[in-house]
Amino acid sequence: MRGLPPRPKRRSRSSERSAGHYAQYLGNGGVRTAIPRMSAVTAVPTPELRGGEVSQLAVIDLGSNTARLSIFEATGEGGLRTVYEVKELPRLGKGVRKDLSLSPAAIERGLATLVRFSRHLTVMGNPPTIAVATSAVRDAPNGPAFVERIARRTGILMRVISGEEEARLGYLGVASSWELDRDLTADLGGGSIQLASTRGGRLERSTSLPLGALRLTQDFLDHDPPKRRELETLQEYVQERLAATSLPRPAEKLRVFGVGGTIRCLARVAMELREYPVQRIHGYPLNRRDLEALQAILFEMSAPQRREVPGISAARADVIVAGLIVVQELLRRMGKEQLLVTGHGIREGAAVERLAIPVPASQEVLAFRSVTAAARAMGFSLVHGEQVRRLALTLFDRLRPRYGWSDDDRLVLSVASWMHDVGTVVDAWHHPQHSAYIIRNMANLSLTVRDAVLASLVAYLHEGDELPEGWAKTWRTVLTPDDLQVARQLGTMVYFSETLEGARLNLSLPRGSQRLRLEPHRHLGTTVPPRAVERLRKPIERVFELELVAPNE
Repeated sequence: MRGLPPRPKRRSRSSERSAGHYAQYLGNGGVRTAIPRMSAVTAVPTPELRGGEVSQLAVIDLGSNTARLSIFEATGEGGLRTVYEVKELPRLGKGVRKDLSLSPAAIERGLATLVRFSRHLTVMGNPPTIAVATSAVRDAPNGPAFVERIARRTGILMRVISGEEEARLGYLGVASSWELDRDLTADLGGGSIQLASTRGGRLERSTSLPLGALRLTQDFLDHDPPKRRELETLQEYVQERLAATSLPRPAEKLRVFGVGGTIRCLARVAMELREYPVQRIHGYPLNRRDLEALQAILFEMSAPQRREVPGISAARADVIVAGLIVVQELLRRMGKEQLLVTGHGIREGAAVERLAIPVPASQEVLAFRSVTAAARAMGFSLVHGEQVRRLALTLFDRLRPRYGWSDDDRLVLSVASWMHDVGTVVDAWHHPQHSAYIIRNMANLSLTVRDAVLASLVAYLHEGDELPEGWAKTWRTVLTPDDLQVARQLGTMVYFSETLEGARLNLSLPRGSQRLRLEPHRHLGTTVPPRAVERLRKPIERVFELELVAPNE
């Protein structure tokens, strides 16, 4: 029978760090399935490439509105990539009785969904599977009987999780993609919203509130389109529930991360209305101006009219209004102008927990994990990119005091260096433009949309070219003119580093000097090719207004 594989035994830190630690076998229904278990300690700052360690894990999330099956591929570095996903709409929370029991129709819809999921798993080779049920099933007195029927009919062992556990899994999913500090994660589902606050990146407090989009729609919005008084009553109720909840105090550095299908739907609609040039939800900053614009449009529409709005699916059309109100009131309660939408949530969190992928981690490590997962999927080696990255970062650090680049810019340079040649898997002759496209469209790259677009431009420029005419207009809603200048500078650094790849150099730039001197490493006996220096003189002078000086000059 499919179900949760047994938890790994606790190990000492010394054994966790050993090379053999990645070759664990976890039982699954009597079948020994190779799953590399990641270290349980926080990841070290310096990423390390590991070869041949790839496994699959399936996660089923049975929610109040939707049900999803995701199959993840995990790498030895801790990378996690979705290789298969299917979504259905059983709407278990629809038509619940006064005692919150699931209706017979909902039970049949849910059972049919899990039967189809079981068939998908069989086709995909029966990977080890984790299955969790959330708000609608845990609140229902007939939930246990429903779970037993699922097991008898499909062999899937569904685990009903508490609201606090759901919030914790959502936190783990977010922490697998973002370096957290003093932040708040909000996972808005059909039956409830899970709120998880962090301190120093670690989970501090979690809670679950009955503020799900489907639940609130059924309880408060009797008309379609909803009446003004219904909207006001719903708004007041959400305000009261949030006010009575212990949440982190509003602070300047605190961020709100948004998880769940309803929040992603709101982001998609906002992107369509703004004619946003990137169709990447993960890392999109959904702000209060976006939400106010959506309110002005959606509150006056009926559900059939909302289905015609680009970005709104049939699964969200009737519940999107209630979800919008919850997000607005949460931002108001936290005194924030925006939330950062993340594509990682409960399913990724369940996979992170099962594989013991170490979180929290630095943003550099998280970006490296997402890059390695994508590279392995495309059969692309990062060895060359890592060599280019090392010299590029050396140049970045030498010039940083002059230009005031940020830590985010340094991370952008790392990602662009790793992936600048990935476009060769499509076309070696025109690979910079393909590299740019791939980076920009990596679904779960651990960068904000701004940084992902910036990294894509850096990769485009890595052969010393200029930005094509019109790109400033294309990306004006994502990047500022200053960002475009940073893209030129970072692109030149990658060009510089690739041209001098293999030369172990020291870079000298005395304070106040306009001469960047290349100095071979004294003990390694390396030389600097004269032709390479000549290729680099003009770009370094044009972009940085520096004279490049070779040895013995």
